[in-house]
Amino acid sequence: MAAKSSAGFTLSIAPSNEWKKAELAFLECSNLAASKRLRNIASLNAAKKFVNPMRAAAPKDTGRLRRAVAARRAKYQAPGAVVGVRAGASRESQNGAWYRWFVTTGRYGKRTTQNGVKAVKPVAPNPFVIRTTNKNDLQNEALEAYASTIQAFFNNEAFNDTIMKWKRGKR
Repeated sequence: MAAKSSAGFTLSIAPSNEWKKAELAFLECSNLAASKRLRNIASLNAAKKFVNPMRAAAPKDTGRLRRAVAARRAKYQAPGAVVGVRAGASRESQNGAWYRWFVTTGRYGKRTTQNGVKAVKPVAPNPFVIRTTNKNDLQNEALEAYASTIQAFFNNEAFNDTIMKWKRGKR
């Protein structure tokens, strides 16, 4: 697990047990799409373990930053998941926090505007995303959630059928 930035955290897990690696390799060879689907779901389940503690660690000023903390599938490093603060569609959007970078990374120095250079009030960073993701107990819970999802695929017939028969757009 590695932090991509202070406003988001990318989660990618590699199994360490040789037997689990063999099971996943067999699934990948027999059905690549099902293997990716299973690992995406398992990664998302693991990332969801960070959401509530991260919300609790977020500043309490308006509550907007807390509500914007969410987990989602990774776009570029699939299979994987990202947990962090959503930006929202615009400044007016109540579904996100456009100002998340100011809180997590802080703000220092001067700002250049059309009228010249203005002094900006410094804001100390509050890296609550990184602080939360570095907790070992949460990382262990995430690994357990990942492993239990993989085990459910091999042990739960209904979950296995859902993964194997799932088609995009049809459920």
